[in-house]
Amino acid sequence: MIKAVLLDLDNTLLHNPDREWVAAFRQQWDGHFDTRYGIENASGYLRNAIGFLNSERPSYLTNAEAMLASLASAMPQTKVQLSTAVSRFYEESYHCLQSITSPVAMAAELVETLLAQNLLVAIATNPLFPEAATCERIEWAGLGEFITEFAFVTHSENMHFAKPSPAYYAETVARVGVEPDETLLIGDSKRNDIDPARAIGIHTWQVNASDGLRPIRKRVLEPSWEQDFLSQPLRPSALLPQFSGNIGALYGLLAEVKPHQWLQRPDPDEWSIMQILCHLWDSEERVHRARLRAILLRDDPFIAAPPPPGPHIPPCHNDGYEVLYCFQQEREKTIDLLSSLKLAQWGRPARHSIFGLTDLLEMAHFTAQHDRLHITQLCQTLGKCAE
Repeated sequence: MIKAVLLDLDNTLLHNPDREWVAAFRQQWDGHFDTRYGIENASGYLRNAIGFLNSERPSYLTNAEAMLASLASAMPQTKVQLSTAVSRFYEESYHCLQSITSPVAMAAELVETLLAQNLLVAIATNPLFPEAATCERIEWAGLGEFITEFAFVTHSENMHFAKPSPAYYAETVARVGVEPDETLLIGDSKRNDIDPARAIGIHTWQVNASDGLRPIRKRVLEPSWEQDFLSQPLRPSALLPQFSGNIGALYGLLAEVKPHQWLQRPDPDEWSIMQILCHLWDSEERVHRARLRAILLRDDPFIAAPPPPGPHIPPCHNDGYEVLYCFQQEREKTIDLLSSLKLAQWGRPARHSIFGLTDLLEMAHFTAQHDRLHITQLCQTLGKCAE
């Protein structure tokens, strides 16, 4: 059953001819850096910075931070100077690019229909622009009135992956607070939208230029349409992007934690943010990776569920970012373990004290779900979740 809808922006909700847009953007970017700072071919440096996003890079960096680091390594300015220069570009030059774009017919009606059905609606645009510029683009699409109603809007300052990485979609659904198979993506690009979303188990609807949004608007007006999307079979290839994207979602949420919030508990029976992170770190090796190893090493093993940790587990550290880093290190070991598996090994059977007959693939899937359960818990603790 669909609980959330992710909406691509460019050429889904906003007409934006790619070649014309890129040429105009490069012209404005080059003119800004040449006129103000005497730097030629600045758009070439930006192109390399965008290419850096889905390379091997520190996952704790947001896309904005990663692009800034790439630019600073190649341009004759410090990060502070570049940050100021980039901010000025979006304040002074970016808005003139609106003339190249135009709203897509039925976009507002589609959004209004989905929100009226109490679905979570998120803008899943390629997170290459900062928040202010992304919101400006939403307004260009004629959707400014809905900005505060979107469950989540991806932009360069809150995301750690970019399209076409499937991990981008995994990070997005984790931030929205749903499972991939509870999500429908509406987008135009097979490469950037449809294929990577399907890769992690998201349902998709591809928009084409001739029909636009009319077919999907008609579809979502049908009674109980959201119940027609059935769960898809689990695939090994869907899990590793989820494992990585979930880490990105945690980094994104922790960026919003105030110093006094780390140890606060919303209720005596609820965990603090620090306790949530400590639980994720502790259970990665001791519970999740241990049971995967047991299935790999023994034939049809019995896996006993650990006792519930209860509300009073002690904080394991005084630095939440250090705990997340330690959890990430353990997660990378899990990813390494699973990356080495042959296809037949994913089907190795086991018996679980709660889930009954199972196999390695399902147990690995439960690990990704466990992440998202606690990401949502953390989001609720911060009061940052959409209703």
